[in-house]
Amino acid sequence: METDNDKQTWGSNLFMRIIPVAAAALMLVACAQPVKPIQAWAPATAAQASIASVTITSRNGNVPEENLQALKLALEQKTTQCAVGQTKYEMHVRVDNFKLANSGMVMLLGDNHEVAGEVKLVNPADNSVAAEYYVQEITSGGGLIGLAKLSGGARAISTDFASSVCEKVFLKKV
Repeated sequence: METDNDKQTWGSNLFMRIIPVAAAALMLVACAQPVKPIQAWAPATAAQASIASVTITSRNGNVPEENLQALKLALEQKTTQCAVGQTKYEMHVRVDNFKLANSGMVMLLGDNHEVAGEVKLVNPADNSVAAEYYVQEITSGGGLIGLAKLSGGARAISTDFASSVCEKVFLKKV
């Protein structure tokens, strides 16, 4: 027969097993970088850069066109605020992943929006790649608060992605 003391011991043992797993998961998430330079440029070059055009391509064929348009619009709007230098570059973005959260999953377990892709800045004079970055933006949530947080859909995650580009590639917060 199980006593209250046995139940309490079992509960504390379970709790002691969960703590290290949760701590390891948090450390792994804390180490993730949303923007990874492949070919970074110098801060002085970034300060002199502006964007002449934005081209979006998708590696994954099932991304709806309106989501890609939302990303292009967000990048055009944000880069006019953060890339204000004299040297014009073309921005080529290859989207590897564009995932929107499922409302049911948000309520039950939690889910996320994610946009990930390669951002190349190309000098139009000679078509040389001036800089190249891999950018990944994830917004997660769960329950009612998660539904509210993720309610912006493609527009919101695209704006977050564009903000990351401004902050990490052009070294300016907008």
